Amino acid sequence: MSSTQALLGKIAALRQRLAPVENQTRESSTAAAGNTPLQLLERKVTAGAREISALDGSIRQLPGAVLPVEDRPDLPVRLTARGARLLQRGRDLLKVLRHLAEDPLLENQADPLATLHRETAAMLDSVLRAVQAFPQLPSAQTRLCDGLEVILGEVADRLTILTAGMEHRRTEEAKIVSLADMLQRLVRGETVSLHSFMPLAESILEAAKQGLPLRFLSADARHPARHIACHSLVVAQVMARLIRADNEWHGRRHEPVLAALLHDVGMLHVPAEILTQTSPLKDSQRRLVESHTSAGADILGRMMSTKNWLGEAAAGHHERVDGTGYPSGLRTQDLSPLVRLLMVCDIYAALCCPRSYRPALETRTALTDTLLLAEQGAIDQSQAERLLDLSFYPIGSVVELADGAVGVVVATNPAGKNLQSPSRPVLVLLTNPQGQPVPFPWHVDLTQFEEWSILRALPASERTELLLRRYPELA
Repeated sequence: MSSTQALLGKIAALRQRLAPVENQTRESSTAAAGNTPLQLLERKVTAGAREISALDGSIRQLPGAVLPVEDRPDLPVRLTARGARLLQRGRDLLKVLRHLAEDPLLENQADPLATLHRETAAMLDSVLRAVQAFPQLPSAQTRLCDGLEVILGEVADRLTILTAGMEHRRTEEAKIVSLADMLQRLVRGETVSLHSFMPLAESILEAAKQGLPLRFLSADARHPARHIACHSLVVAQVMARLIRADNEWHGRRHEPVLAALLHDVGMLHVPAEILTQTSPLKDSQRRLVESHTSAGADILGRMMSTKNWLGEAAAGHHERVDGTGYPSGLRTQDLSPLVRLLMVCDIYAALCCPRSYRPALETRTALTDTLLLAEQGAIDQSQAERLLDLSFYPIGSVVELADGAVGVVVATNPAGKNLQSPSRPVLVLLTNPQGQPVPFPWHVDLTQFEEWSILRALPASERTELLLRRYPELA
């Protein structure tokens, strides 16, 4: 027996129990006016009867309710052809939603993609319930179809965005898993050819060529391989963008990207409890962390003995051009251009991503801090200034303008002779100053609008809320 049938049975039993009371109140209807116990009981019975009637009427509208023939509600004998098509389309979309729900990517309920999936499922559920409760008249069904078809169109659009976002996330996750696995194999002493890293390097170079957003990946340091893989991928992305138009690397642009992917392999020798420590390191712990450069050089030298530039990259990326770095205190003349560029990318990438002892810095702050190190003579100034081509707000950043409008950075202006260019990228506005979505894509090159300026880059929570429904892969 269904829950609806059981509820109808309870209502019938309640009616039978109330019948004697109703008769008693009718017999006492000539009693004197006043709040006698009998009159109070009569009012309670009358109110109860009204509630039962309302509940009975609501249950009659529930799809699947089994009622006596004479009590059946006026539900449509059949749907119109348009209503039937709408119902079928809703069922087809429901199958897609159910299939997506099985993906492990949606297990984290706080993930923007999981939120989008839940909201879309709620919209579709409302449509299907509305169709099941359609009225009898075809004209009334038609009016309802007008609105429900719009909602189904929105559901279909959301599913397209959700599917694309999940595919992008799977691709991103595959890169992290692949790199983490290969780094671990190197540390274990297994043979891993440099060719194995080439597909990853080429995909990073292609993304930079296409002007795709710079993704600041991060992972919990309790999982060192993933943590190091995410950092290395960010460094490689930065590197790919800085050498994109550099003729010095023409024909061998994969080399600096490969160096970025492999330079931190020695960090896998550092225990996870040190990587997750929030307090200052002890001297012994700091020496262990600093030993990762030599360990990485040994690993790469052993596995890839013919690639000296990889060993140099691993050994030298924490050196400083003024001799204050480690492990050897080398200076400018002892460091190759690749190593000097790698140390810049490594510093900037690390500042832009969270660490156990601090949150991620805003990209504008990270770039400024890196340039300040160059000004102080710690790193190569000409290499550090290449970061200006990323601008203070790299492609994919979501920023708020001084008037309250919000946009996403889609292109940057090279520094050149105009030192203001890095702070004035090209935007696509997402909202107007009142926070309302703009009616059409509006590209704004801030170098052409002196009266407009960027106030700040949106933090993760605000960015997620704004981008979730349109661009979940950026959220």
